[in-house]
Amino acid sequence: MSILSTTWMITTTGAQVDLRVMAHNTISLLDIAHALALTNRFTGHTSRPYSVAEHSLLVAEIMQREFGVTSPAAVLAALLHDAHEAYAGDMATPMKQLLGCSWRSEEDRIAMAVLRRFGVADASAVYASIIKRCDLMALAMERRDLLPATGAAWPLLEGINTPDWLHLQERAAMGWQDWRQAFIDRFASLHYAIHGTHPVLGYADHSKAVA
Repeated sequence: MSILSTTWMITTTGAQVDLRVMAHNTISLLDIAHALALTNRFTGHTSRPYSVAEHSLLVAEIMQREFGVTSPAAVLAALLHDAHEAYAGDMATPMKQLLGCSWRSEEDRIAMAVLRRFGVADASAVYASIIKRCDLMALAMERRDLLPATGAAWPLLEGINTPDWLHLQERAAMGWQDWRQAFIDRFASLHYAIHGTHPVLGYADHSKAVA
């Protein structure tokens, strides 16, 4: 298959990922951490750079602090809940609504491939409702701390508690490289807690990525 196929992409480690296939040996934690740390939430409309990596770490933190979840697999599933955006991009929710089911089905397929790659598809399913609530609580914090106060109603945040133990501007000094490393470190610690071994962070075999 030609590398010029429109469904291929090249990642920061040099992996060649076919989005139609999402072969496990081409999915790399290093690529995910790098891409998420450089991908801004809210298509960049925040008061400071705010990445998907920082958001993902916040969701995992909320799961532990607000819900008392101690299962490393569950927390890892929370950390990786947006990991597919390293490959699919972080499309704003209003745009997803415009595009409808076709986009959602492709996003879900890529997300499942990533979760399976890291062995947390089952944990993601079991803890789906908690992860979603943590995601919304993070969104409430982001709205409070990083977006203009317009007074507009956000129906999806009705009934969602906004944690007050952190204000996101407190972390403004951290750069994207810091968030990349923080994501890698959190993944590694959770992987070790689950498996008792240090993870292989890169992808398995470049040669198998191209047929």
